[in-house]
Amino acid sequence: MRLSKYDIDKQFLERFSPKKFIDKEIKEKDLMALIEAASTAPSCFNEQPWIFVLGKKEDFLSILVEANALWAKDASEFLLVCSRSTFNRNGKQNNWHGFDSGTAMGYMILEALKRNIYIHPMGGFDTNKAVEVFELESLIPHAVIALGYSDETHLITERNSLDDIIIDKR
Repeated sequence: MRLSKYDIDKQFLERFSPKKFIDKEIKEKDLMALIEAASTAPSCFNEQPWIFVLGKKEDFLSILVEANALWAKDASEFLLVCSRSTFNRNGKQNNWHGFDSGTAMGYMILEALKRNIYIHPMGGFDTNKAVEVFELESLIPHAVIALGYSDETHLITERNSLDDIIIDKR
C-alpha cells in the first residue's frame, strides 16, 4: 500500500488499475450505483455533461488498441466515458466538459472501491471508431473503462511527491 504523509483515507492509497480480472459478474444494482455516484460530481454551472455508454464486450474490444484488448478481455463490464461539449442551456461551448467528466469518473472509481470493484481507465482506443460503433452523435469520447473484480497481486505505483505537483505562490 502507498503511504500517506497526511493521513488520507486508505481507499486513495489502495486504488490501482488492474490488468487481471476474475470471472465474476457485476450485479446490475452495483453497476447502477457506480453510475449514480458519478452523477453526483460537481460540474460547471451544474451542467453534468457526462454520458456513460454501456454496450457489448465485443464492441468495446473492437475499439481498443490491441495491447489493451489483450488484457481487458477478461473484464466483467465496460463503459465509455463521454461528454457533451456544449451547454444545454444556451448551446455555447463548455470548455470544462472533459474536466467535469473526469471528475465524475473519479467519483465512480471511489464508489467502486467501496464495493471491491476495480476500474481501469484507458485512453488507448480509437475515438473515431467509438463514435461509429456506439452512434455517438454530438458526444466526445474520453476513456473506455474496464470494470471487474480482481485478485491481482500488484505493486502500487509510486506517486509524484507533493513538491513536484504544487506551485506555491502564497
